Amino acid sequence: MHADPPGAPPQPPTSESSVGASSSELSGASPFFSALADHLPIPAILLDGQGGFLRQNTAHRATLGYTDETLAERGPATYMGDDHFAAIRNDLTDTGSHRGSVVCGTATGRSISLDVSAFAAVGPENNSPLWMLLLRHASFRPHVEHELDQSLALLQATLDSTADGLLVVDHEGRIMNFNKRLSKIWDTPPPGALEADDIEPMTFILDHLVNPEDLRATLRTLTQNPKRKASGRLELTDGRTIEHYSRPQKVGSEIVGRVWSFRDVTEQIRAQEALREGEERYRKLFHNSRQAIYVTDAAGIFIDVNEAALDVMGGTRDELMGMDSREFWIDQDEGARFREALEKTGTVRNFEGRLKRLDGTEMDCLLTTTAQHDSRGELVGYQGILDDISERKRAQLALRSSEEYFRSLIENALETITILDREGVIRYQSPSVLRVLGYDPGELVGKSVFDYIHPDDRAGAVNALAGIMATPGESSDVKLRFLHMDGSWRYMEAVGRNLLDDPVVRGVVLNARDATGRREAEERLLHDAFHDKLTGLPNRALLLDRLNQMLARSKRTGKASFSVLFLDLDRFKIINDSLGHMIGDQMLISVARRLEGCLRPGDTVARLGGDEFTMILDGTLDEDEATSIANRVHEAMRQPIILEGHEVFTAVSIGIAPGSLTYESAEDILRDADLAMYRAKSLGKDRHIVFDDSMHADAMAVLRLESELRKAIEGQEFRLFYQPIVALETNVVTSFEALLRWEHPERGLLFPKDFISVAEETQIIVPLGWWVLEETIRQVAEWEREFKVHDDLTVHVNVSGLQLTQGDLIPGLREMLEKYNVPGHRLNLELTEGIIMEKAEAAIRTLHRLRELGLQLSIDDFGIGYSSLTYLHRFPTQHVKLERSFVADMDLDESSGIVRTIIDLAHDLGMEVVAEGIETLGQARKLAEMSCEAGQGFYFGRAVPADEARELIGETLPRGTKSTP
Repeated sequence: MHADPPGAPPQPPTSESSVGASSSELSGASPFFSALADHLPIPAILLDGQGGFLRQNTAHRATLGYTDETLAERGPATYMGDDHFAAIRNDLTDTGSHRGSVVCGTATGRSISLDVSAFAAVGPENNSPLWMLLLRHASFRPHVEHELDQSLALLQATLDSTADGLLVVDHEGRIMNFNKRLSKIWDTPPPGALEADDIEPMTFILDHLVNPEDLRATLRTLTQNPKRKASGRLELTDGRTIEHYSRPQKVGSEIVGRVWSFRDVTEQIRAQEALREGEERYRKLFHNSRQAIYVTDAAGIFIDVNEAALDVMGGTRDELMGMDSREFWIDQDEGARFREALEKTGTVRNFEGRLKRLDGTEMDCLLTTTAQHDSRGELVGYQGILDDISERKRAQLALRSSEEYFRSLIENALETITILDREGVIRYQSPSVLRVLGYDPGELVGKSVFDYIHPDDRAGAVNALAGIMATPGESSDVKLRFLHMDGSWRYMEAVGRNLLDDPVVRGVVLNARDATGRREAEERLLHDAFHDKLTGLPNRALLLDRLNQMLARSKRTGKASFSVLFLDLDRFKIINDSLGHMIGDQMLISVARRLEGCLRPGDTVARLGGDEFTMILDGTLDEDEATSIANRVHEAMRQPIILEGHEVFTAVSIGIAPGSLTYESAEDILRDADLAMYRAKSLGKDRHIVFDDSMHADAMAVLRLESELRKAIEGQEFRLFYQPIVALETNVVTSFEALLRWEHPERGLLFPKDFISVAEETQIIVPLGWWVLEETIRQVAEWEREFKVHDDLTVHVNVSGLQLTQGDLIPGLREMLEKYNVPGHRLNLELTEGIIMEKAEAAIRTLHRLRELGLQLSIDDFGIGYSSLTYLHRFPTQHVKLERSFVADMDLDESSGIVRTIIDLAHDLGMEVVAEGIETLGQARKLAEMSCEAGQGFYFGRAVPADEARELIGETLPRGTKSTP
């Protein structure tokens, strides 16, 4: 397809969404173009750093008449010719600008003479290199010269206005642009940096660093990892400190360079050091002061105290930190008055109050406290001085009568004080009972205290009171529920003391406080400790506790009448990833409610975490009863769930472990139910499986196999066998497929089907895959040294999906090829469609990088995968391998037609076909007639060790066969 020459007729107009540039390029260039070109009355066209077309403005489209699609092919060369545009492109590449004039052909065939002003810049959105061409008629100059000069200066002004020094380099480290601030920071003139060799400014920078090797190490790391960002500090020999930050610069998805920013933070660091020195001086004065000084945050929580304050408060720093200062007020009303005065004035001096120490003893204090604010005037805390005046107050209190002191004490106490006679009749009740229990004190006097105690606690209270009365001076703690005036029951904690023989009291004194809030908090904590926060179901801890109780009951009764169901939602990850975690959480809550609806009285359903649930079926006597409930769960789960307008479907895989007297712990039966669940998933999901002993044996076998695999890698027990691949036109061996074998010390030679699945599940496949790649490359190098092999000889190697996603695959392969001096085209990596499609975009990028190494690529098991043609034509693969099941059924007309279709599709995609599993001469002939290029299978030969395979290179197979099959 060729671009329209100047003077060609105009094309039909199209929307700007069909521009030839990629969406990623336009997303970065569009805001930039709108700001700098769309408002101009003269034609403007935006190009990428290689001259590729990105956008044109309205004036450009109106003046020249070309559509975006036409310009996408050749850019400005469409209307000014290749030679003239090449001169502009050279100037932009060399100097960053161009001025001149050119005769342009419009889409209607008219010729016009235009002045061209072009410049290179860095886009502000993503720092990608951009070129802009401005076209104007000579007669237009007087009207737009000033506006045009402003537009041309806008990019550099933007770059120079930033407070940071900016440096832009290309992917090879060459300097592309930088601003004036960078020159000022490094004290180097702009012309010198741009005109000199790129090594000169870097040498200048390194010579001024205290530790130049640190920057060299950073540069090496970024060269090896161009996608990585970097930041750090550089110490200069003149005493300054420079912070730097570096990020990759992209055009679309391609990294084209890197942007560096530098900032001089010397004064900032010095200010921080001065601040720290000032804070240190303050801390010394604070801690060495003889006055008791304390500091709280805005909520009154202690955040610091000095040694004198610890002496006054009677405790350690660890005990005091984090405590609420309000807890130390004996009279909370007094504390409220103190805080009110502090909020009004910001400073309270010599406020007299009563506080209690950490050990519970009381003291009288004088408080002087000042509010602390930050630079914005926001309250951040309080700082105060505390003076203990207890001795002085004691002297004052000694002047009062003991009766006044006693009355004041009990009337202002937070606790209720009750005096009982020997029968439990209330003889005195403190006023605080109104605040705590809602009663007027006089209403209770003369009543039996047992009339207000909860019936379930009454017997214990009678015994406790009898024990106290038995011994004069005896005291005891009592916990009980007491009837509140509003009819509710309050948890009370009381201390009873026998003062019946005291001539003044003559009764049992009960000091009681309301512990309802704490009791409820304890119950909430206990509930939270044993329940899942999201669903409210019992959690793993409570489930194990109930299972252990059932196991203990089974041991006592000799009958295990329960079963455990282990449930895992099918497709939950897909729903969670596609609709979001909030919808996923709502779905788990809905599932929990449905599972509760399947329970019988006495059953338990718990959430273990994620999308795993467990049900304990109490009273199930046989497997049929447990499977019946499992079927009920399946039916409930298959019904759609409506979540915020989405109709979501799910299913569940269930493992059933019937109760047994052989189980010793809850973990054991839970493990077996889990094993049965995984068996259900492996058989196709949405089903249930009952555990049997073979599952445990299989799990143990997998565990042993994993251990043996790790030892096998260390012990070098693996071998590679090579199966020949022949050209079907000549039957000549042109390639091999490297096939892994394990020389097990006890079980003999094992094939991949015996261990690969475990290797992939445990990620042992990664080191094993590296061994296979290196051994294959080493073997190819050895064959080349021993005798000259023809250029087409390649060795196919299977690559796992896990290894394809490793970040070190490309550099690792490059290092191996260089180590053994093997050209990349000798290696053909085989990958299944499923591996590539799992993360298609990332996989395609990796495949292109593998092709850059010269490697050949094949799609394995072609025809049974699930890739769409949208992606398939983008795979940079040269070969497809036809799956053996198609070859085996070629005698059937239907299967033969499918094979022909697959071969034709592969050829349409520009790929050659290798057929696997050829076992007969007839199969080989049919495939050759269908233009299948190559094949492998038992008809041509089995996989053999390397020393036998080298004898087959260039041979015709089967032996003695020279003609086309």
